[in-house]
Amino acid sequence: MSDSDVCHPRLCAHAVSFIQFVHALEFMALTPLFVWMAVDFDVPATYAGYVASICMGAAALSGILAARWMHRVALKPLLLLALVLLAVLTAWGANSSAFGLFLILRLGAGLLGGFLMSAAMALLLTDLNAEQRTDAIAIVVSAFALVSIVGMPATLLIAVELGWRIALLVLAGLCLLAAALAYRYLPSRTPTSAQQVPQLCLGKEAWRWLCLPAVAQAGSLLLIPVLIPVLTLCYGSELKHMPATFILGGVAAWLASRLSAIAIKKWGQVRTSELGTLLLILSLIMLALKWGTAQGFMILFMAGSYIRLVCASACSASYPNHVQRGRFMALQTTTNHLGSFIALALPSTILSGQDLSLSALYTLLCLMALVAVALPIFLRSTVARLNPHHDQTQAVDH
Repeated sequence: MSDSDVCHPRLCAHAVSFIQFVHALEFMALTPLFVWMAVDFDVPATYAGYVASICMGAAALSGILAARWMHRVALKPLLLLALVLLAVLTAWGANSSAFGLFLILRLGAGLLGGFLMSAAMALLLTDLNAEQRTDAIAIVVSAFALVSIVGMPATLLIAVELGWRIALLVLAGLCLLAAALAYRYLPSRTPTSAQQVPQLCLGKEAWRWLCLPAVAQAGSLLLIPVLIPVLTLCYGSELKHMPATFILGGVAAWLASRLSAIAIKKWGQVRTSELGTLLLILSLIMLALKWGTAQGFMILFMAGSYIRLVCASACSASYPNHVQRGRFMALQTTTNHLGSFIALALPSTILSGQDLSLSALYTLLCLMALVAVALPIFLRSTVARLNPHHDQTQAVDH
């Protein structure tokens, strides 16, 4: 399909958003589904950590490898192939009965995952101007919220009613649907020869933009592994009320993602990120004081987190020129995976195997506040360096 056949940039952004939705759901759904898988595999339910870690590690590795070659190949055919292979591996996992085989299949899925979104984002953002990029990123980021609102509840419902194997087969079908949407709406790219590709400097200036989304996510991810125990400790929340609380948080995240694009155009990335950081810190204060309700906390927490992520992603997308974008996105995906791995591991280190207590919670909240405040400071200094490079980028692009 030629580029002239591709529809409006917003439709392209929605196609990439669906790919992000499927990719995120395909990874996130396995942790709760493993409660049922563990019975069939005859392993402890705690082995879900092995499944999650092998996917994340493989995705980080493939991101590094993709950064070395993806600028030399046509991305769209490989993206389509990766989505089809992900569907095959997921369907194969639904029919597996050995935990070792399942781990190997998840290793393969992780290797594909490190390439998937970097390729999709490179195809989406290459020909967009700064305003269009902000809109597109807001649409793609909102896919994470839809995972909480629609994806996870639907997947768990299917697992309860029909079994986890059917749930995985549905996920495989969604991967094929994502491939069809990518074929229909994403533009094609002709690879530039290796001699024509400028080398992306990996000094401190490039890494400043590469790390922005990871820094934005770190302040929130520190709480995610212990979020349910925290809500129980601070608000006495019951497990039966958790799904509604998380869905409400997902709705807040979706709205915040979409409204962030409007706010960035009006106030800029730095001020909008400061607003998101303020909301995030207010939610932490609510926890520390046990003030309000779990639902109110989730609204502020998720809204602040997603505003920050959109701002950081929009800023970082302004750095690479069109021939560097594929490699840049691959390295940024790797940075995000590594940052997420560290942030998700820290709560266990702080707790040192002990049950959650108020003193441990206060330590975690102080660390989160420090990391959260780092984003607007880091973003302000990065934006100050953006204009000279942005002028150079525009000269290359046009």
